[in-house]
Amino acid sequence: MTIRTPFRFLLVAVAAVGLSSAAGAQSAAVEHFEKKVRPVLIEHCASCHGADGKKIKGGLRTSSRADLLAGGDTGPAIVPGKPAESLLVLAVKYDGELKMPPAGKLKDAEIAAITEWVKVGAPWPDTAGATVATTPVKKDGPLFTEEQKRFWAFHPVKAEKPPAVKDEKWVRSPVDAFLLAKLEVADLAPAPPADKRALIRRATFDLTGLPPTPAEIDAFLADNSSSAFATVVDRLLASPAYGERWGRHWLDVARYADSNGLDENTAFGNAWRYRDYVVRAFNADKPYDEFLREQIAGDLLPATTDHAVRDDRYTALGYLVIGAKLLAEPDKQKMLLDIADEQLDVFGKGVMGLTLGCARCHDHKFDPLPTRDYYSLLGIFTSTRTMQNLNTVAKAFERNLGEPEKPEIVAARARLEKLRKELRELEKAFGKTPEKEKEKRTEIHNKAEAARAEIKTLEPKIPPVVSVLSVEEGSAAAYGTQPRNLHVQVRGNYTTPGEEAPSVFLRVLGGEKQTSFVSTNPNTADKPQPNKTRFGSVRTGSGRLELARWVTDPQHPLTARVFVNRVWQHHFGNGLVRSPDNFGRLGDRPTHPELLDWLATRFVQDGWSVKKLHRVMMLSNAYQMSTRYDARAALADPDDRLLWRYPRLRVEPEAIRDAMLAVGGNLDTTIGGTLYKGGNFEYVTNDQSSDKVGYDTTRRSIYLPVIRNNVFPFFQTFDFPDPSTMLGKRESTVVAPQALFLMNSPFAANQAAAFADRLFKAEPNDDRARVGLGYRLAFGRLVTDVEASRAAEFVAHYQTMLEKTEADKAKRRAKAWQALCQALFASNEFVYLN
Repeated sequence: MTIRTPFRFLLVAVAAVGLSSAAGAQSAAVEHFEKKVRPVLIEHCASCHGADGKKIKGGLRTSSRADLLAGGDTGPAIVPGKPAESLLVLAVKYDGELKMPPAGKLKDAEIAAITEWVKVGAPWPDTAGATVATTPVKKDGPLFTEEQKRFWAFHPVKAEKPPAVKDEKWVRSPVDAFLLAKLEVADLAPAPPADKRALIRRATFDLTGLPPTPAEIDAFLADNSSSAFATVVDRLLASPAYGERWGRHWLDVARYADSNGLDENTAFGNAWRYRDYVVRAFNADKPYDEFLREQIAGDLLPATTDHAVRDDRYTALGYLVIGAKLLAEPDKQKMLLDIADEQLDVFGKGVMGLTLGCARCHDHKFDPLPTRDYYSLLGIFTSTRTMQNLNTVAKAFERNLGEPEKPEIVAARARLEKLRKELRELEKAFGKTPEKEKEKRTEIHNKAEAARAEIKTLEPKIPPVVSVLSVEEGSAAAYGTQPRNLHVQVRGNYTTPGEEAPSVFLRVLGGEKQTSFVSTNPNTADKPQPNKTRFGSVRTGSGRLELARWVTDPQHPLTARVFVNRVWQHHFGNGLVRSPDNFGRLGDRPTHPELLDWLATRFVQDGWSVKKLHRVMMLSNAYQMSTRYDARAALADPDDRLLWRYPRLRVEPEAIRDAMLAVGGNLDTTIGGTLYKGGNFEYVTNDQSSDKVGYDTTRRSIYLPVIRNNVFPFFQTFDFPDPSTMLGKRESTVVAPQALFLMNSPFAANQAAAFADRLFKAEPNDDRARVGLGYRLAFGRLVTDVEASRAAEFVAHYQTMLEKTEADKAKRRAKAWQALCQALFASNEFVYLN
């Protein structure tokens, strides 16, 4: 036996390296092309190399992937996967004799986008017949074809009825009927039920991101009632850990981070307040429609005298602010448009499953989303104040929370600021005054001391200001902008305006003959106009409130579908639509469209309650199936799209880390607050950054700062998403560094030591009992005799191996048990759910 025996599973894991979510990665690459590459090719290449050009220079066309592969007089323009060998990349970089475009080098970001596109294989989707018409075929004729309007995602949600099935005994809930009906058509049967230990471990990780305790497992095993599992689900939903787990899922969609990233990586020192708002919202089961309205238009909702409610609404608006921004962009108009574009893109994909950002430079190539509709919605966000200022390094907008301060506090705060300014000036003057001018230095010193004394007296009397990242309505006086309609920007360039884009909802959903819901006439500010829509009176303002009401209307065809699909995905590994952020033509079609609509209908009928939605899904037989493999079913349905078994899922890095802390007895369950140690809007990526971040903690992983461009290495190793972009489905790779991290990282070693210490304290005299407790804590099950024997052999061999380097027998024993505990942490069973 060798010391590596407990790690034999790692060789299998490394050998079985998998590629995750290939469809999702391809979809992201196509979106990158549509948003960042195609517009550059159109603007800078089409005039000389386009399909419609009268003279094609150099024999090269840039109108399709095939054109670029064929190349021109100098050879192929691209070599997919090899940017360094691609003439297009070399030309735009000005690296060789060929320099394109000849009028001037592209921006660095544009060059990087083309390089990245070629690197990932240069995907270029076929757009034949997909482009939306920009004008009706006939005057006053329809803008969209019947085929476009009939697309499944744009149809109203139908109140489907559960289908009849042959095996009625298997149907515990309507969810089961929808799934079983398709399995029976395919002549497949669902897997048998999971054993109770596997089921409670699955549910506990699902709802709280933590492993069940031995006591919780024992209680479930002892409960033989038909409601035993429902009792477990209700207990977990009532746990504060539920909001931390499911809040983190939403934070992926909201692209949460504690710093800006990009060019000026300054800290969002108050972003954590938005994160805590999200956690509170899930724990309180805040209705999802209300949750959305607060994040889009919390400052515009009906006034309330409850300051806590008002402050929550202001905090919720952090959703619009926490995106990455080019803060040092010299073109401030472009900066504001880019910020609004990012907000619209996150809103479109996160709430409606639509890639609205792909219509910035041209009509959407696949979905019926004209460029004018994009600018209709973009005007809502450009009419919203997101930035505090537009200085050389711009700063995001923040609001102060709490009740309005009393006049004496306002005066004291002003006095304090004046004194601090005077003190800084005195200290500067003192440093510049020569030592020989003793009288003057004494005078300055005395004034400075007096200022310090008054500051010391004032500071305790003034309560700290609590601020949150937020937005407000645009104001020409405060910000240089005000609510207004935008014009279509030809090829995405604001210096080439086209037709006006009045503020209307997406016309494929709201109809082609809508009346603008935002008045741009300042004379009507206090004069409500006739109600032209179902979502509120036409009035002055940005239009965010109308947008929030529209998207949360029960009859909206996308909002409920998209969200129930996200919840299904987190429970079953994949959504009923496997492209959760894209319900358009490039996205996947639903595997069970009737079930999706039934869930969406039930969700709205249940008052948009997320906790009730969990119960509907988890109390089904489908959720409680085992992961048992069936060769015949796998041959017929290799991707398990019909859900003939429960998929085996790896938990996220946050859950892995939290589970280590929990099993080792070190988890700090304190809720909320910040661990970031730096100042608000200070730079985080400098030589002091490691001291500011605060990863050395036993708090839950959701509270670790998320620093853009410098994500916690543990998280990066296990596929934490890029916090600069929203992502509804994380990749799940299996690569060697993951196993090596669990074997070698100081964190894993420290938690293994704590785990071993916990086992010794609980079972000081019985090695077999100690191993058994270790398995119950780490895996939620009993140890087998074979496993117990192997563990004993491992511990004995490890101690023998240490005799040459460690004379102390007790220390050898402790290190051997620590190594065993670390082997348990590094096993597949610890990081996967059965």
